[in-house]
Amino acid sequence: MLDSENKIGDIENSIIGKIEQTNIKNQENNIINKQINLIVDGGDFTKVALSHDLFPDYIVATKKMHNGKYTLVSKPTSEEATKKYPHTFKSSIEVLDERYKNIKDPKLLLDMLQYADTPIEIKVLKSEQYLGSIVDPYPDPDLFSVQENTKTYIIPQKKMLPEIEFNVDIKFENSKFKLRNIDLKLTKQVSNKKIILDNYAQNDSHILIQLELEFISEKELKCKLNYKINVEKMKSSITLHTYNLFVLNLFKNGYLIYDKKNEKTMLSGKVKDDKSEEIKRLESYLQLIKMIIQIEKCFNVEFDIPKEIPQDDIDTIVKLYKKIIESKKRVRSIDYSFSVLKKDTNTDLDYLRQLIQTDNIGIIATHNDVIYNILGKDIKINEFSEKYEGIKCYNKDEVKKFIDNYDLLKEDYELRIKMIPAKGKTFYKYTKITK
Repeated sequence: MLDSENKIGDIENSIIGKIEQTNIKNQENNIINKQINLIVDGGDFTKVALSHDLFPDYIVATKKMHNGKYTLVSKPTSEEATKKYPHTFKSSIEVLDERYKNIKDPKLLLDMLQYADTPIEIKVLKSEQYLGSIVDPYPDPDLFSVQENTKTYIIPQKKMLPEIEFNVDIKFENSKFKLRNIDLKLTKQVSNKKIILDNYAQNDSHILIQLELEFISEKELKCKLNYKINVEKMKSSITLHTYNLFVLNLFKNGYLIYDKKNEKTMLSGKVKDDKSEEIKRLESYLQLIKMIIQIEKCFNVEFDIPKEIPQDDIDTIVKLYKKIIESKKRVRSIDYSFSVLKKDTNTDLDYLRQLIQTDNIGIIATHNDVIYNILGKDIKINEFSEKYEGIKCYNKDEVKKFIDNYDLLKEDYELRIKMIPAKGKTFYKYTKITK
């Protein structure tokens, strides 16, 4: 831990307590010092000089100010007097800085002010000089120049942070997923008991992790785990998948942070809140991202994924993903339907007659130059074919009626044909994609 000694001033009131060794610089108001014109009967100042409450250790002296006027100040008569009644200062202040307004614990506030990154705006409500434990009856304006009701700043004494870093994996109970090689480094000290580790400098990481560690005692440590997606990579499908899978595991399972160098668990914990609704949304979103990743791999393309994916794109993604999956294996089906138009079947009547005469046939449906537009990019398939084996026509009567009345039908007449398994409850479908 860093040096915990408080070094930012001696300021006190009922809210924030004492701060020793004041380090305050005036920011706004000009200093107005108490100044007097001395008129002493007979020109003898001795009686005034010896009237000091701490005489003979201190006397009343005159001091010329920058504007040429004089003021009375307490002056020690010996070096021993300054040791016996040293100058000290006490002030009551109000912290104006919004970052610290909600800090109610005086000790914690003083500790945090010491490690602040920037000056802290305050208002001096009351300011007093002391000689030992006695209020100085003749305070020296040059020793403590901040007046009451003056806005000013506390200037923190910035300390160098030690080089502390860990290379860790974040693992989860009941899950194979882990976040690997997170380089956590000490980047900030909030107080003498609270530090922050993060991997914000790790630009290649999909997820940025921050640990707020608070040392309650030698044996007790509080940890707050913060996380966010790397904004430089947030349109990438791999980053979105990694981030959302991490959050899903965090909500569902206990986690542990494993120090790889020392081969031991640093910290462990579990999200206690009910995250059931968030879990459902994450699982649904992850399924969609997995489909996108599969399409990217199959067609060697990368998408810029927006925060909200339009429903039309979602429908197209699902449709193309199913085609890809089906092309990798034979798929069991229970039926298959397709349409024919009269104007397209003038030479295919023999094919339709074959459908109603045969109870076990195969069909190949071929489609050329099929284009799927996904997230602004066209995915082109040169040829897409589907093969169905072991099927028969379900609505033979409708097909026969279509053939018998062919010449009487309008050109735009549509016949819907349904095929079912020739044997059993299912048949096989084969899909082929030519890119």
